[in-house]
Amino acid sequence: MKLFFEKSDSLYKIFKTLEKINTQKTIHIYIDPEHSFFENERWWKQVKELFERRWIDWYFITKNDKSKYFFQSVWLKIIHQEKSKILKALNIMYLFFFNIKKFHLLAYNKKSYVFYVVFGFEVLFVLWVFYMLYSLILPSSKIEIKPSQQIESIIYNFRYYPKQDAQLTTNSRFINIPIYSWIISYKYELSISTKNIKYIQNPSRWQIKIINKTEKKYSFVPKTRFVTDDWVLFQTITRTEIPAWSEKQPSETIIKVSAMEKDENWIFIWERGNLPIGTQLYIKNLSQSLYLKKIYAEVYSSIQWWKLNTQLTVSQKDIDILSWRLNNYITQNKKDIISQNFEIKDWILIWFNDTISTNVKELVIENKSWDQSSTIKWYIIADLNFYYTNRDDIAEWFSKHISQRPSEKSKLITIDKNTLVFFDNIQKEWNIIIIPTKIDIIQWYDFAKDINWILDDLKTNIVWKTKEEVQKITLSYPEIAWVNIKIRPPWYNAIPKLKSRISFIFK
Repeated sequence: MKLFFEKSDSLYKIFKTLEKINTQKTIHIYIDPEHSFFENERWWKQVKELFERRWIDWYFITKNDKSKYFFQSVWLKIIHQEKSKILKALNIMYLFFFNIKKFHLLAYNKKSYVFYVVFGFEVLFVLWVFYMLYSLILPSSKIEIKPSQQIESIIYNFRYYPKQDAQLTTNSRFINIPIYSWIISYKYELSISTKNIKYIQNPSRWQIKIINKTEKKYSFVPKTRFVTDDWVLFQTITRTEIPAWSEKQPSETIIKVSAMEKDENWIFIWERGNLPIGTQLYIKNLSQSLYLKKIYAEVYSSIQWWKLNTQLTVSQKDIDILSWRLNNYITQNKKDIISQNFEIKDWILIWFNDTISTNVKELVIENKSWDQSSTIKWYIIADLNFYYTNRDDIAEWFSKHISQRPSEKSKLITIDKNTLVFFDNIQKEWNIIIIPTKIDIIQWYDFAKDINWILDDLKTNIVWKTKEEVQKITLSYPEIAWVNIKIRPPWYNAIPKLKSRISFIFK
């Protein structure tokens, strides 16, 4: 059995209803917590005595903590029915929107965090309303700007010192960067047929006549290259002076040349180096000759003497030439050897000829003089000692160099480490190597300082302009690469007339 009493029910009605109860069933009684019945504990004691005299099984239903604690204080049996959080939230929302007075009383009486949250929310809501009204009266605009990037090359004579010789930089007023040494042990082995050795020793050679039809005198150094129409290459043996042309004394000079090992297509010349009389040749790197044909050469006497010697005997001369070529190969290709065998990420080689030393540890030619063999085999083992440094170290020192010389106009964005370049004109002071070093830096105009008053000028030019006009005007400044315009409220399409309502945001 269940009994419900509202706040408006009188005390008389409650007592009369309870006195009429005559049942053996359990009774559940609910009284509104706002009822005046809760103002006097004596009335509750009377109700308890009434139930105990009649042996009635009873319980009071409570739905909030206030009622629960009250019934417990007067020793009454209760069944507490806690409201679900969803129902509580819906009730609070209902009171907030449809009975705000009761909502305020409830929140104030509880004085929990809900009260302070609601109070704060209402304050923010009022402020937001004022802000919206203010925005409607005075529109505002935000202009997002991305500055244009500029690339500048910086060159500085850094001083590079061996890491183990750090004392060399003590009290130095220069920027010094440590470098590290490394040794690569390299083995080069190859075999070559004896007939090719004969070919290398006996190239085609003899005389050509140079005819100069220009009014300019030329001087050719040894190894000046001449080329035929089918790209066979020859080179001069001695220094040669070629007089200018005149009608009284035409310029004709006879010199000796010898065929090179390979032609322009890197193919062995062999017997193609034997040229008949009258074959024309042109100077390789001289446009007056190669293209304009104003200075050229003719074979004066047959170029010959190239022989494909089939003798398979290894001579001492073959061995001596090979020994020289082995050493020469290491010296001429040391940069390529180091590059192919040094693979440490983010480290950069310092591989000038003056900073790379070679030390031949072993040179072995497997053939001996007068051996009967169609090929000669050899190998050479050499140590290549060189320096390298860290790319990040150099970039860091460039950053320090730039920070010591700040620009009033530009702001440094980043340093492009991949553009690092060493120039060849190095200097050495004891163990210190002075290398002109170049790197590219990326920067843009510093709008924070704005020494050229660009923003003030821009504000003056864009007031009361449409978005399209503002974008065109803004992008006309070379310091600005990208722009995005936002105007509040959104139905406005023109920039406010007041400069104070224009703000800039930099991306």
